[in-house]
Amino acid sequence: MQEFSVARPKSDEVLVELLAAPINHIDLMVVAGKYPTKPKHPLNGEAIAAFDGVARVLTCGDEVDSLKPGDMVVPNVLGLGTWRTQAVLKAKDLLGIPTIADVTMAALLKGAILPAYFLVEDMRTLKPGDWIIQNAGTGVVSQLVVQIAHLRGVKVISVIRDRDNTNLPAVQDADVVLCESELPAGDSLIGKRIVLGLDSVFGTAAANLASCISDHGTFVNYGQLSGGGPSASVTLSHRLLFFDRLTVRSFRGTEQVAQRSQEELGDLCKWLMQMVEQGKLRRPEMDVLQWRPKDEGLERRIRDALDRAQDSAAVGLRKTLF
Repeated sequence: MQEFSVARPKSDEVLVELLAAPINHIDLMVVAGKYPTKPKHPLNGEAIAAFDGVARVLTCGDEVDSLKPGDMVVPNVLGLGTWRTQAVLKAKDLLGIPTIADVTMAALLKGAILPAYFLVEDMRTLKPGDWIIQNAGTGVVSQLVVQIAHLRGVKVISVIRDRDNTNLPAVQDADVVLCESELPAGDSLIGKRIVLGLDSVFGTAAANLASCISDHGTFVNYGQLSGGGPSASVTLSHRLLFFDRLTVRSFRGTEQVAQRSQEELGDLCKWLMQMVEQGKLRRPEMDVLQWRPKDEGLERRIRDALDRAQDSAAVGLRKTLF
């Protein structure tokens, strides 16, 4: 941790106070130098990490008319560096959102709530009674997929890694919970119209997930929690691709955002935050690290949280937000 002085915002900038920021898998990739988009703001020769979070505007430059002091904002571009208490940023790089009481949900908007919405809304046409099957079932995006799918009348099967106890709060909203070892054969899948598979693990787990999808279904990959890098592969049978006519897609949240105008994106964020305020979207199960700048042992607690987040072997690891 480092202390720094905050400059006065220029005419097109705003000074913001960061309220909450999650530890995302993408942030760890950036820190390790394994992600193509780099942080925009250095401090003492080191990049300020993290792309996601929520802030409150404190002061505005003379030419800023899109924001005002007190507004709640989230990043509108990658690389802003949200693991800090205050920042001076370009007003155009921020997106104003409705002020809500739960800042942890606002902090998840760009990196979790929007991707979950796009996965349900954009990847294929879904009808009430359809089923989604997804792995990484205890993940924050997966938990939000369940909630958003239920708003559409769509049911969800969440697959989790094998463990002794599957009765976890993080997956209780799912209509069916299975362990990875139960795939591809599973009595719970019989008779279900599973039209969409969402994979964030890749490898063998992805192949097993794809084999559960009904004819003419869609398989979407949006991550690689299993590791392996760009050379990793997944094996899909000829039956799936030719006879079952499985459609295979990749997902990038930035591409889905680019399909919408700024006005459309703003309206969508407003609606999602209204769903939060109305209790129709609830905070996923995760760890929240409460802190103040002078807390004793703060740096150690933050480092411990980062170490836990990098432990890919941990089963049922929960996202941390601070």
